[in-house]
Amino acid sequence: MKSALLLSIYILFLLYITDRILGNIMMFFNFIITIIVRTFGIIYKWLDQYLIIYLVNFAKSFEFAIVIISAIIFLLISLFLTIRYLKQLPKYYLIEIADIYGKKATVEDLKVVFRTYDAAESYARFYREIYKEQYKFRVVGLNSTTT
Repeated sequence: MKSALLLSIYILFLLYITDRILGNIMMFFNFIITIIVRTFGIIYKWLDQYLIIYLVNFAKSFEFAIVIISAIIFLLISLFLTIRYLKQLPKYYLIEIADIYGKKATVEDLKVVFRTYDAAESYARFYREIYKEQYKFRVVGLNSTTT
């Protein structure tokens, strides 16, 4: 009976020591975790107040620049495409005259070379009204006036 009592006291003593040791270990882990969390909080606040705000403001200034640069690029591309299209247009427009059989003909004192398509088309309509079925008038684009 005495040995059972000693055994139970010994077990209680081991539990007490184990609890103290594990309690100290857990308290040490809690202390380390608390230090890590507080350090992270301080670093986060410092970064937020002194670094991230300035980076965000710096990026906002680039946002405006990106919009302006995009608009300029768009205008330059539009200008390039317009100039390219204009270079492909003929420099002069000629009214070709054909008789009722479809052969080329020339009529004296008619203006047949024009700088714009609208003027050439207008004169071609005017000539069609004057000459009715006697001649056919067609507008053709030319890059030089060698005719």
